[in-house]
Amino acid sequence: MAVKDQVGSFCWWSLMTKDEARANDFYKDLFDWQLEEIDIPGQEKSTVYNAGRGGFANPVPLEQDFPGPSHWMAYIVVENVSSACQLAKQLGGEVCVPPFDIPTIGQSAVIQDPVGSTFHIFTPAEDDDNLDMIGGNTGEICWMELMVDDPALILPFYAGLFGWDFSAPMPMSGGEYITFEANGQQVGGILKRPPGVPEMPPVWMNYFSVPSVEDWSEKAKALGGKVVMARTEIPETGFFALFEDPTGAMAYLFEWVGT
Repeated sequence: MAVKDQVGSFCWWSLMTKDEARANDFYKDLFDWQLEEIDIPGQEKSTVYNAGRGGFANPVPLEQDFPGPSHWMAYIVVENVSSACQLAKQLGGEVCVPPFDIPTIGQSAVIQDPVGSTFHIFTPAEDDDNLDMIGGNTGEICWMELMVDDPALILPFYAGLFGWDFSAPMPMSGGEYITFEANGQQVGGILKRPPGVPEMPPVWMNYFSVPSVEDWSEKAKALGGKVVMARTEIPETGFFALFEDPTGAMAYLFEWVGT
């Protein structure tokens, strides 16, 4: 499938972590990921996380004095990184890291949206069959979510940059929820911060698919992680829990029940 037909798809994630070895052990045991080493010309060997159908993420070491916590960063497909950077600025975003090459892999840049959340954009060196890495098997990222105070500030940005299609707002926990599609597939949501939820910097959050949120919450704790928000039901959809890995990065567990 050509890159131009996959613009807006989530294609990769990096775990920006202050303790790579501890993070690798945690996720390998939590989700049974395979850890592989690949060679990138001119760079040190890179570890790749494989959830079963191929590599989809990698750890990136952070200095201990980095001002923020460990965190996940998403990569989103664009047809041309330089052109997308210009468009992002026109739409009210900022280019935090200008385009750079990843030898033999492709080109990337880091973008900040109009409310301050950051992500990578990415164009592969060659057209791949399928760049979309949203999946539903255990340990795969099945959903992406961004919580903001005012969704109206960012919907035009993401629609213009990636062509995402947004649903009408739905009431949720005193706020509202807007789902979006990338290339015809529903892959994430924008949550308007509900009353009573503490104000926090906006960040794209991963949902990892698991057969049982309760079982995997206990597993995360046994491996040195924390459960920040216990198992919670989304009626007629499934259950989720928010966890923190031993290096401080947060993500969700998600158990789909369907209808």
